[in-house]
This record gives sequence, structure tokens and C-alpha cells, in this order.
Amino acid sequence: MKIKKFIRTVVAAALMVALIPVTEVYAEDPPYSNTTYWSGYCSIASNSGSSDCDGYRTYLSTQSSKAASDLADIKSQKAQIAANLASYTSKLKDLQTKLTDKQTEIDNKQAEIDSKQTEITNKQAEIDAKQAQIDTTQTQVDTLKKKVKDRMVNSQGTMRLSEYVDILMGASSFEEFLRIANGLQSISDYDQETQQQLVSLIDQLNTEKDELNTAMAELQTAMTALQTAKDELVTQQNDLILLREQTQVIIDEQEATAASLEAQGNTISSNLSSIQSALSKIASSGGLDNVIAASGWTNPVPGAHRSAGTWNYSSGGVHLGYDFAASIGTTIVAAANGVVINSANGCPTYGGLGNTCGSQYGGSHAGGNQVYLLVKVNGNLYAMKYLHMKLNTPISTGTTVSAGDKIGEVGSSGNSSGGHCHIEIFYLGDASNFASYAASWNGDLAFGCGWAGSYDGYGRRCDAGYGAPCRIRPESVFGS
Repeated sequence: MKIKKFIRTVVAAALMVALIPVTEVYAEDPPYSNTTYWSGYCSIASNSGSSDCDGYRTYLSTQSSKAASDLADIKSQKAQIAANLASYTSKLKDLQTKLTDKQTEIDNKQAEIDSKQTEITNKQAEIDAKQAQIDTTQTQVDTLKKKVKDRMVNSQGTMRLSEYVDILMGASSFEEFLRIANGLQSISDYDQETQQQLVSLIDQLNTEKDELNTAMAELQTAMTALQTAKDELVTQQNDLILLREQTQVIIDEQEATAASLEAQGNTISSNLSSIQSALSKIASSGGLDNVIAASGWTNPVPGAHRSAGTWNYSSGGVHLGYDFAASIGTTIVAAANGVVINSANGCPTYGGLGNTCGSQYGGSHAGGNQVYLLVKVNGNLYAMKYLHMKLNTPISTGTTVSAGDKIGEVGSSGNSSGGHCHIEIFYLGDASNFASYAASWNGDLAFGCGWAGSYDGYGRRCDAGYGAPCRIRPESVFGS
């Protein structure tokens, strides 16, 4: 018998006197398992001293001891999970520091590569300019060489043995001899000047080619350094990818562990007495009788997308709900017509992985700010839990709601790494039990379905063959 049965018995004994009619005692297997019936029956003065009620009190005593033992086991498991979570948090902090350092290395290496690239670009521009200069000088040299060659060819065609002797010997007078001699001297001076200009241009060309070779060697050195820097960048990027993968493993393990911690915390709401008082008042006033069953489900977080689903995280850790990812402040609405049977508020809007806020305000451990609805859909009774809401946005306990009514806003409170709303759905049977269930709810935040690790590892799941109460896979309602 789980904690739910024990506390339901205690609460029902105080609240169900006026709700349950006097009936005949009937046989059941196992005896006294229908605690709602026996609490009502034995609360009547004329029945309280019967042997049946003595047996029922003995049964409660036995269940009380077992409940205490179960609770001790839960606390032990929670302590171990919390220790593991602390270890993951420490590892994650170390990895995140390494990630930051590695990213800095990569940024510095990228800056070095950018600098090398600029150097190479400038050097290439210098080389292109020198090549253009060389091309111009080469053109000048080629032109001058052709001019000298043409002059030599023309001179050789008119000269026999020696151009100077032949020309001078052909003079008819001394005056003509002097005139020819002066003309030949001018021609010689011109040839010498042209040759000197040609030599100078060739020297200039060789110098420019040497400078080009030097620039090209420097370019090659810069390109080699650039490739080395790029190779180092690839190595650092691969290191970063590995660090990120290691970090993700730790995050996945941390999320799974924190989910188990939160699931183990789905025991009894710490503010049960105030909840029961509020629900009893609304039940006695007939307010719960006016709730009409919805004909279908309404999207609880319009515009959100699924970031994680049931029954596991991608890493394999147990995940009992559907995460609707959306920006902080996004409106969260009732998915059907019903009543708020629990509201937990007080956690900062931004929690973080491993944050345990939630249970101290009457909600699930690490669930942050929360709302629990009891709803009717197509004649069936369901409970819904909404976790990780924004601070001061959860709607109050005892409020009746219609599908589409605002019940809070998306936050990242409790164990959360970003804006989202974690939603779970529990099938509780026939909706005709709506008012009495609300008025006598025992505060079990898992609604009799257990937690991670119980039953087949996921609590009681409807798709695993369990009947009411059982967990409904939210994807079957809201899609994937």
C-alpha cells in the first residue's frame, strides 16, 4: 500500500462523513482496501465499535508502518540521487570552464589566421605591382634590344672589313673626310648611349625580378604559416566538439538524475491542509458540480514546440512528461475544463540544472512554480501537472477554469535549463467522481501512478496496460 492510500485514509476520515451514504458492509479482496468506504462507514458512531471497524483500524496501523518504511526508502533514494546530481554539477562546471578556455583559444587562433590572411593579401598585391613593373621594364628592354639589333644589321650591310675605314676611304676631299669622321663619331656616341641605357634597364629588370622572388618567398612562408594556423584551428575545433559532447553527456545525465529526483519527490504536497480546506469549501458550495466535461483537449502552450517527450530523454534518462519549449512569459492555458487542486509559487523564474525549488511551496521537488488541474474530458477524469512556471503567475488553488483560460506563464524555475513548461497527464477513471475526488484528494502529486523507478520503471503507464490511475502519454493527446 503506497503513501497515497495511507494519507487518503486520514484525510477521508475527516472529510467524507457528509459525502458517503450509510450502506451495508460488504466483502472485498483484500479486506479494507476500499479506504474511502471504510473511513465513511467507521466514522458513523453506531458503527465505530464494531469488529469490522476494529479490523479496519488494525489495517490502518499496518499500512501506517509500511508507509513510513516506504517514505524512508524514498528519502534514502533522494539523498543518493542528490549526491549524484552534485557530482554532475561539479563536472559540468569544470567542463564549461574548459569550453570557455577552448573557445578563447579558437577565437585567438582565428584572429591570427585573419591577420595572416591580410598579410598574404597585401603581399599578393605587392607581387602583382612588381610583376606589372617588370612587365613594363621588360617591354622597354625588348624594344631597345630590337632597336640596337636593327641598327647593327643595317650597319653590317654597308660595311666592308671596317665601317670606319671604308667610309673614310671613300672621301673625295679632306673637308669631306672631316665631315664624315665627325658624323661617324656622332653615330658611335649614340650607339654607346643606347647600349648603356640597355644595360641599365637589364640591371633594373634583374633587380625587380629579385624583389619579386623575395616577395614570393615571403608569400609562401605566410601561406605555410596560414595553413599551420588553420590545421591548429581544426584541432582546437575538434577538441571543442569533444568537450561539448562530454558536456552534453553530463547534462543528459544531470537532467535524467534531476528528473528522477523530481519524480521521487512526487509524494505528498506539503500544503495539503490548506488545499483540502479550499477544495472542501468549493465542493460544499456546489461549485464543482457546475464544471462541464470538455469535448476535447486544448493546446496548453500555443506556439511552443516539443523539446523533450516521454518516456525518456534522448540520453536514455527517464522523463515522465512533455516539455513545451517557449520564451519566458508565454501564456499557459488550461487544456480542459476543471479546477485547480494545487498551486505552488515562490521559486525564482530562472532556476538551473540541479535546482531543487518546488517542494517547499507545496509542489513537486525541483518542479519550480507549478499548477495542478483536475479536468473532465469526454466523460473521463484526468489530472494534469504544469511545472517550471514564471514566478507569481500560477493561478490560485480552488479556481475553476475552462479550456483556454490562462493559468500561468512559461518560466524556467526549478530544475530547468531554459524556458519551457513540463506537462504530465494522469487518467483517473470516470468523470462522475469529479467533485468527490477533488474534495478528498490526498495530496499525492503522482495521483497514485508512482514515480520513476516504480512499477516497470516509469510508474503506472496506461500504454503499459495499467488501468486507472495511470499515466497518459501527452504525445497521444497533443501530438509529437
